[in-house]
Amino acid sequence: MDILKNLPDGLILRRATMADTDALVDLQINAFAHPDTGELDIYIGGWTRDLVSGKHPTFMPDDFLVVQDTKTDALVSCMCLISQTWTLDGIPFRVGRPEIVGTLKEYRRRGLVREQFRVLHEWSHERGEMAQGITGIPKYYRQFGYEFAIELVAPRQTFVPQQIPQLKDGTQEKFRMRHAEKNDLSFIAEMYKQSCARSYIACVRDEKMFEYENFLENNPLNGNASWWDVIETIAGERVGILSHRRYVYQGRHTSYCYEIVPQFAWDEVTPFVLRELAGQAKTLEIEDGKPLTKLGWFLASNHPFYEIMPEHSAPLFGPYAWYVRVPDLPAFLRHIAPVLEKRVAESNFRGLTDTLRLNFYQEGVEMNFENGQLKSARAWRATAGDIGQSGFGNAAFPDLTFLKILFGYRSRAELQNMYSDCLTDNDTTGALLDVLFPKQVSHFIPIH
Repeated sequence: MDILKNLPDGLILRRATMADTDALVDLQINAFAHPDTGELDIYIGGWTRDLVSGKHPTFMPDDFLVVQDTKTDALVSCMCLISQTWTLDGIPFRVGRPEIVGTLKEYRRRGLVREQFRVLHEWSHERGEMAQGITGIPKYYRQFGYEFAIELVAPRQTFVPQQIPQLKDGTQEKFRMRHAEKNDLSFIAEMYKQSCARSYIACVRDEKMFEYENFLENNPLNGNASWWDVIETIAGERVGILSHRRYVYQGRHTSYCYEIVPQFAWDEVTPFVLRELAGQAKTLEIEDGKPLTKLGWFLASNHPFYEIMPEHSAPLFGPYAWYVRVPDLPAFLRHIAPVLEKRVAESNFRGLTDTLRLNFYQEGVEMNFENGQLKSARAWRATAGDIGQSGFGNAAFPDLTFLKILFGYRSRAELQNMYSDCLTDNDTTGALLDVLFPKQVSHFIPIH
């Protein structure tokens, strides 16, 4: 047993093993039970069984942390780290995704999650991961150094049958859709890469990951499991791909990636896709007894489907965001220097030679440019307390709000409207920040 720390009250913090699978699943389905109805979350348990199966390309059973009560041997708290690679405007960087953060109700408010985050952040650093990202409940993860900083798209929905275009009388479908086969993986990878170009932040996948998601991730209670389908002409020419869930839940069947080759038109292919999805969904298992009434879409806000055929989808609810943590911001800025330098070169600031000091009040960053090149980025701290005073810096961003413009989630102007203590010393600084850190569209499917 790999014990990492002895905790108060007979608790221990340790790595999980495959032998913990049943106990880990039991912990999770109870920890995530609905607080009002008590309904167990059995679908998170299925996700865990696939994660610890040994088939996942980037995850092993001991990537789970567990807290165990030695008095009863029960597992009472857990979380895991799913390693992956994301890109920012094409620049890859390694990321750790903390997930399945859960504690039994009677063991909460003892600092168990904080202890586990401390260990997971150490693991992530040892793996060379420059950032961590997690989706989750409002406010909670800020206490562990995270900030809402990457767009999590607003989903849309297509009502069935009201918004499903009907095939005209006397005509036949020109396309068909099928579950991908192994010889389709390279095509899926190519199409997926094309879809990533639409997003400022993207998640890198290789054929091993597509193989796992389509053929090896097969627990029937895995709430994250999807199929990668291939769209093709009746003659068998591959047209595009679609990633969609394997079930209907709350009357909805949801898709996450939809891409076609440039030779075909979106308004030509999409009506078929809508009809086919609605037909397929009617044959899928209905998880909660509610029959299909909607197709759900989690696609980039700039996706062609939304732009070309807006009448075939409607908003479901508003956007949310990814929590992001960047433990060494100067190193990250140096890593993405090619992106920053390209923006400078294409702007009125080309040839920039200057120092930009960003004040985060408790800490800060100094960026030094020479002839348009980022020569250094280092930790810096203000020596003055007010804007306009020597030593205050050129711009100020309270707490972790700078991450919002770093990852394109908000514009500088939006931040200044939101926070009175988000400041720039003059209009030129503001214009430079707008060049370096413009607002961007992001949508990506993380490794799960």
